[in-house]
Amino acid sequence: MQKAGVKRALAAVAAVVLIAALLFAVVISSEGGEAEAAALKRGSTGDKVSEMQRKLKNWGYYDGSVDGIFGSGTESAVKFFQRKNGLSADGIVGSATAAALGMTLSGSSSSQTGGVSSGVLKRGSTGDKVSKMQRKLKDWGYYDGSVDGIFGSGTESAVKFFQRKNGLSADGIVGSATAAALGMTLSGTSSSGDGSVTSSDLNLLARVVYGEARGEEYVGQVAVAAVVLNRVASPSFPNTIAGVVYQAGAFDCVSDGQINLTPNDTAMRAAEDALNGWDPTYGCLFYYNPRTATSAWMLSRPVKLVIGQHNFC
Repeated sequence: MQKAGVKRALAAVAAVVLIAALLFAVVISSEGGEAEAAALKRGSTGDKVSEMQRKLKNWGYYDGSVDGIFGSGTESAVKFFQRKNGLSADGIVGSATAAALGMTLSGSSSSQTGGVSSGVLKRGSTGDKVSKMQRKLKDWGYYDGSVDGIFGSGTESAVKFFQRKNGLSADGIVGSATAAALGMTLSGTSSSGDGSVTSSDLNLLARVVYGEARGEEYVGQVAVAAVVLNRVASPSFPNTIAGVVYQAGAFDCVSDGQINLTPNDTAMRAAEDALNGWDPTYGCLFYYNPRTATSAWMLSRPVKLVIGQHNFC
């Protein structure tokens, strides 16, 4: 009887230890598992991986295929991007790396082959989103038709041309992956300010990028655009892009006339990436070149990070 009691006691202790271990695992999971569950890492597949690969490829970090498969080459590219942007170079795309890439990890993506109701643009679609897409394709040399908001055969051909050139499935349907490559969203409102940010705003922002940061690495050009947008969002500055850009003494490119230069494709893409939510500065409102800056006040600002030739604060 005494031995049986000891066995029961040991069994009870083992059960308590097991329960405690499970609870500990749940606590650890709740602390770090949320980001882990939403993270992209080696072995992940799908549209989000494709979107990430495309961004890394466009920005010069990745030279592999945009295939939606997170393999060793993609992992190396992610680490390269993380090192260049002051992130922990673990090769895992969690919330911080995703934010630096200008993308989100949560939510389901639209199918590339669904109908309009599932959030795609295809032959027969009409409206502002089609016009925006046509304008982008026309500006980038893929489309020579009218920007009329009608997705006809000419628009379909232009979409297929764009898809082939960018390693996408050339089905002529603009789903989440093609929309991401175009720098636009298909549903709801986007950070690019659909309805409030015009093509003139985009062009002005690109001219600031070109005048202030041409020759800088791509992330540095996006960072300059992001500072402009951070000022727009700040109550301490004007609430429009034009108001921020032309605020007295705000930008050297306005003072020296370089704001009037025609931006190149890189500056346009950098402006679009910033409008679509990529902020490599993490909220900075100022930047300066320490080799040329003369303002004592600016030089006294605490530097948050350095990208290329510019200090951001």
